[in-house]
Order: sequence, then structure tokens, then C-alpha cells
Amino acid sequence: AIKCNASDVIMPFPGGVCRSGSKAGSLKYKLKASTNHPFCPTLKKVVADSQLPEDVNSVYEIVINGLTVEAVKKAMGEGIKAAINVPGVLRISAGNYGGKLGPYKAFLKEVLGLS
Repeated sequence: AIKCNASDVIMPFPGGVCRSGSKAGSLKYKLKASTNHPFCPTLKKVVADSQLPEDVNSVYEIVINGLTVEAVKKAMGEGIKAAINVPGVLRISAGNYGGKLGPYKAFLKEVLGLS
């Protein structure tokens, strides 16, 4: 959907998807990125701050890089509209990692034209 309906964006991971997601920085080491443990299915019973319900066994992160914020928002909207029709999708969320990846925010209701 993004490839067909949005321009000026790329999805840098193979197929546009990476598993479990990542976060900027690390809790214990000086890493630029590490596993986003609150959203990692294999850690949900191990970490106290897991954000995953019991019935969630897989989490995907869709990374979209764009020439403009508006291009990224358009691509996000197209991707969400396609994802809600995929069987088994339970929740869609977004984050900006405390601004560590930049000051930009794209609110989901806004990219879907609901606000």
C-alpha cells in the first residue's frame, strides 16, 4: 500500500518490516539502539514493564524514512489502512522514543484524518 500510494519515502528494512522493534539507546550499555524490551514477545514474562497482552506473540516495527514529515505521515496512513485488514492484527501504535530520533511526531489519528 505504501509503495503504491505514497511517494518520497523509503522503508529501509527488508520488506519494510523488522521484528520486535528497537529503541534508541540502551539501559546498560552505550549502544545506539537495542531491543525495545517492553514490546518484545519473548521477554513479556520476564520484564516487569512489558506492554504486551498475554495473547500477543509477535510484534513488528515498520520504519519509514521520508523527504518530508508530510510524506512520512501519508505513508503511515496508507500503511495503517492496509494493516487493519490483515487477520490477527490486534493493535497499532507509534512512538517517537522521547525525541531521541528527532523532534517529529505523527499522531495516528492525524495521519488517518480522524482528528
